[in-house]
Amino acid sequence: MSSVDPLVKALLAEAHETADQIILNARKKVRDTLNEQEKKGGDKAKEMVKLIEANARKKVTINKQQYTASAEIKAEWLILEKEHQMVDKVLSRVNTELHNLIKEKPDDYLHVLESLIVEGGIILGVPDLELFLNERDSHLPLDLGNLGQKIGEKTGLKITITKSAKKIDAMGGAIMQTPDGKIVLNHTFEGMLNSSKNEIKFKIAQILFK
Repeated sequence: MSSVDPLVKALLAEAHETADQIILNARKKVRDTLNEQEKKGGDKAKEMVKLIEANARKKVTINKQQYTASAEIKAEWLILEKEHQMVDKVLSRVNTELHNLIKEKPDDYLHVLESLIVEGGIILGVPDLELFLNERDSHLPLDLGNLGQKIGEKTGLKITITKSAKKIDAMGGAIMQTPDGKIVLNHTFEGMLNSSKNEIKFKIAQILFK
């Protein structure tokens, strides 16, 4: 709870002011009652004073507990929201770095794309693969025969990769499927980030908030 203590203290300031006001009101009521009962006399006045004081203390205790619980919950939510914002910033930076890789280091990106295709082919484990690329990547010098051989070395299959004329809307990477379209693997950057988003966020959070 140490991480939220400063927030809790700030949020409890208002609660303490409310509690103090309850006590002041109770004391005023006691004084008014005493003045009134002094005129009437009797033990009944003392009993009423004790009852008023007891009720005031009880009300203050309950209010403090409620405000404390509310402040702690609010503080936890504020911290959680800040953590989510930081994680989202890291994910945004990842997207930026991927864009920079594609734009500023085309040779490195070509190597990444080839690795994704080989990895995807091994995962699918079928002899015939249809490859879907975006407009830019469709013009890259991909050696599909060589990539097929690399996949075949791992799967023991004779692999044929055919590049589809249909273009996809993706930042980078590829979609691979069997010719009948029954088995599809989304190995685009967006697809991989979305499918692993929760895992990526968890790992980022571990690094940021360990």
